[in-house]
Amino acid sequence: MNYSESNSQAGEFLRLTLGFLAQHNLSATPVNYTVWYEYASGKNLKLRQAIDRILEKKLPLNNNHVEALYQKFISDGDRVVISRLLTKLNLMLREITTYVVETEGDLSTHGQALDSLADQMTDIHDYDDVKNIINQMLDTTKAILQSGARLQTRMKVSSEDLKQLHKELEVSQKEARTDSLTGLTNRRGLEKRLEIERIRARQNNSPFSVIMLDIDHFKAVNDTFGHLVGDSLLKGFADIFSNLVRRNDLAARYGGEEFLILLPETNVEGAYAVSEKIRTLLCKKEWTLKDSGKRIGQIKASMGIAQYKLGETGNEVITRADKAMYQAKSTGRDRIVIHSDLNLC
Repeated sequence: MNYSESNSQAGEFLRLTLGFLAQHNLSATPVNYTVWYEYASGKNLKLRQAIDRILEKKLPLNNNHVEALYQKFISDGDRVVISRLLTKLNLMLREITTYVVETEGDLSTHGQALDSLADQMTDIHDYDDVKNIINQMLDTTKAILQSGARLQTRMKVSSEDLKQLHKELEVSQKEARTDSLTGLTNRRGLEKRLEIERIRARQNNSPFSVIMLDIDHFKAVNDTFGHLVGDSLLKGFADIFSNLVRRNDLAARYGGEEFLILLPETNVEGAYAVSEKIRTLLCKKEWTLKDSGKRIGQIKASMGIAQYKLGETGNEVITRADKAMYQAKSTGRDRIVIHSDLNLC
């Protein structure tokens, strides 16, 4: 889980990473940095092979392409954040253990508890594991405060540091599951929410549906007005979804100009009604450049709908919505297609 390279190695990987970002004219976002750092370190073999193939073929590598690589090959995408948190935890644990060793009497049992926590840190896999360690450390520091008055002032600092780290963990979790451009949930967050809805659907026998949406002629917008305008358009679509969906619905950026809306406890008819609201709003909206007021015109979208079938995976329901969306694009765009209306398996 942790990066184990020395400081000199880490420095070299950092130098290479920044060089790759500059070479491919990429912004220094967390996603771009993580992908190229893993490429430079050589620890993610599949990612390295995929990028090497792209470079050999001289294919483009823009921000969207790198994000796709991140989603596909960095299955443990949270590990950069978790590694940083574990470094702080280890430093705190070492400091607390030193305090305990310096004392005498009935604090020896707490020293054993701290040693056990140190052992547990070698097998951390996700945010829940980190939360568990933090909670145990908080409990132990409280017990030490009660047992050793002499350490109270020094231990209070560590206890407050742990509480602050707990807050950082919550923020990091949210950031790791949020698309940095639009502020919507990213694919990682979507996958976790889909799993929750699958469990709920099985337990309550209640339907849920997904809408896959792709912005029509988005490449033409980028080519004509530039990628900054394209990014602004993506943010505009994200705002539309955020204002339209219910509190328990989930709007996510699926990748590039594709979005996915998850509608719990909603059948295909309900999903169609939401899609029609989006389509109608887009038909009435005129997009303009914010700075100059230059008219871009109407930007519409193609949408595909699928209702979850008990027993299928989250990827399977998304694939069905994706097929319906591509049918909408291939039959004229600016339309909504329901997967169950297709003659597809």
